[in-house]
Amino acid sequence: MAQGRRDELVERCRRGFPRECVGVQCRCADGVWRLYKRLTEDWRRYDAMLWQLPFGTMSAVGVILALAFHYIPSSEHVVRAILFTALAWFTLTMMHLSYKVRHFQIERSACIEAIERECLMGFAVPYNTGGARDILNAELKEVERGFYEVRSYHLAYVMYIGLIAMLFFLTFIELLPYVCLNNICLIPICLNITHRSICQFILITQGLLAAIYAVVVTIALFMIIICIGYINYWRSNRRDKDGKRN
Repeated sequence: MAQGRRDELVERCRRGFPRECVGVQCRCADGVWRLYKRLTEDWRRYDAMLWQLPFGTMSAVGVILALAFHYIPSSEHVVRAILFTALAWFTLTMMHLSYKVRHFQIERSACIEAIERECLMGFAVPYNTGGARDILNAELKEVERGFYEVRSYHLAYVMYIGLIAMLFFLTFIELLPYVCLNNICLIPICLNITHRSICQFILITQGLLAAIYAVVVTIALFMIIICIGYINYWRSNRRDKDGKRN
């Protein structure tokens, strides 16, 4: 997150703090520290969820895939395809949850930092990579700085997207027996051809088609989610404008 945006969030939290003022002298109200304790507890909980969600998702998908390949007969292509599609949707849901948890954590950390700045004479512990980098910059080696700048939650999102693409790839592989090109099914032809090079070409073609399908469907899925988000955002703004006019 850009430092300017971070400072804006911190300032927004500072404006809402209850203060006890005598004349021109003000200090933080006692209730602020109760709020501070709740915010820090929430921050720790969200921080734990940020690594538990990717690990749990990967473990769940891996176990279900192992059971599916072991117990569901290879001839049940449709059943496997439905299962893989459901797992892709489950992975997308966990990715969306991780995204929201990350932003809840950012909001909590901004308010924690605001309380510390307001009530501890401007001192605040850094809660983001940029703030921590300013302190550690002298300690980090030149080769380490680029690696340090990479955000871990971005890597988690890449993992989610790769997992979704893999599941759609497996879905297409399972549906290949029902996919025909120019009314010619590839798998039956490959089974009837004895020439190895032609058969290898057909299998490579199938793999490329599956990869293209996985990429296109994954991109389309994320575009649909983004469009839904923009529609909800537009509707929310419209309701707010209508409420102000009324």
